[in-house]
Amino acid sequence: MHLGKFTAKYLIPIGIFLFIISFVVGVKFFVIKVGVDQVGVRTIVWGVKRGIVQRDYGPGWHRAISGVDQWDLYDSTVLTLEFAKEPLLMGHYERKDVAIRTADDYDVSVDMLVKFQIKSGEAWKLRQDIGVGERYIIIVENEARDVARSVLGKMVERDLYNPNEKRKRAEEFKVTLTERLTLRHVTVIDVLIMEMRFDPQLERKIKNIKLAELDNILNKSKALAAEQRGITQTIDADTEALAQKISGDKERSITVLDAETTKKTIELLAEADKYLVQKKAEGDLYKQERKAEGTLLIRQSQAEGERLRREALAGLGGDIIVAMEAARNINLADVNISSLDLNLLDVDDMATRLGVSDTKGKLRVDPKTFKQIQEMLNQPKGTDTAKSK
Repeated sequence: MHLGKFTAKYLIPIGIFLFIISFVVGVKFFVIKVGVDQVGVRTIVWGVKRGIVQRDYGPGWHRAISGVDQWDLYDSTVLTLEFAKEPLLMGHYERKDVAIRTADDYDVSVDMLVKFQIKSGEAWKLRQDIGVGERYIIIVENEARDVARSVLGKMVERDLYNPNEKRKRAEEFKVTLTERLTLRHVTVIDVLIMEMRFDPQLERKIKNIKLAELDNILNKSKALAAEQRGITQTIDADTEALAQKISGDKERSITVLDAETTKKTIELLAEADKYLVQKKAEGDLYKQERKAEGTLLIRQSQAEGERLRREALAGLGGDIIVAMEAARNINLADVNISSLDLNLLDVDDMATRLGVSDTKGKLRVDPKTFKQIQEMLNQPKGTDTAKSK
C-alpha cells in the first residue's frame, strides 16, 4: 500500500519531465518552425525520393528530421534594395549609387530604391534555379544596375532636371527590370529615382539652361500679364460704356414713363371733367324739364280752376255768390226787418229773397256746398283756386 502511494506520488512528475524532454528533443531534431514573414523550402537528402519538394511551406511547424530533411528559409515580405552614395537605411539592403553616362557623354550618379518580392509559390523554383542564401538579391542588384545604365543612359542634360522625364524613365525602368526578373522568380513592386548628381561642369550648364528657361518663362509671364492688363482695361472700358448706356436707357425710360403717365393723367382728368360737365348738363336739363313740367301742371291746374270757377259762376253757383255778396253788404243796423215776414234762419228762403231763382219757387242748398262757396268768396282776390284746394 505504501509502495503504491510512493509510485503515484513520483510517477506523474517523472512522466511530465519525460514528455518535456521528448518535446524539446523532437523540436530540436524532428520539426522546424517557419515564421509569419518567411517561406520555407524543403529538400529531402536521404530516402527513396530525394530532391527539392515542389511546394512552398508557409508559416507554422513542419517536419524536419535531422539527416533526412534540409530546410531553406526565405523572406516573404517586400524587400528594399537601396542604391545611394550615403545610404539612409531605408531598406533591407544598402548598395552604392549607380553610375551612368548620359547620351551626351556626361557622368551622372543616381540614388534610387528598388522594391521587390519573391513570387508567391515559386520559392522552391528560386532555390532550384538560383541556389540557397541571398544569391537572388545579388542577381536583382546586377540586373538593376544594368537596366539603369540602359534606360537612364538615354537621357540628356535637359532631361536630368525634368520631374516628368524622371517619372517616365522610372516607369520604363520598372517594366524592363520586371521582364528581366520574370525567370528569376522575383517580381518588381516599384522603382523610385531619388536623386541625380552631376559633375560641376554639367551642373553649371544645367543651371544656366534652367535660368534661361526661367527667364523665358518670366518674360512670357510678363507679356501675358501685359496682355491680360490690356484685356482687363478693355473689359473695364466696355463695362463702363455699358454701365453708361444702361444708365442713359434707364433715365430715358423714366422720362418716357413720366411723360406717358402725365399724358394719361391729363386724359383721365379731361375725361372726368367732360363726364362731370355732361352729367351736370344732363342734371340741369332734367331739372329744367321737371320744372317746366311742374310749371305746366300749375298753369293747367290754374286754368282748370278758373274754368271750373267760371262754370260755377255761370250757373246756380253764380246766383248764390251774388246773393251771398248782397247778404254780406247788408247793414243790419240801418234796416228794420220784421221777423214775421222774414225768417233769417231759413236759408232757402233767404237765398230766394236775395236773388237765387228756383223754378219750383224754393231752392235747397246743400250746407256743404254752401260752405265751399262761402270759403271761395272769402278768399283774397288774385289767389289761385287750385292752390286753395
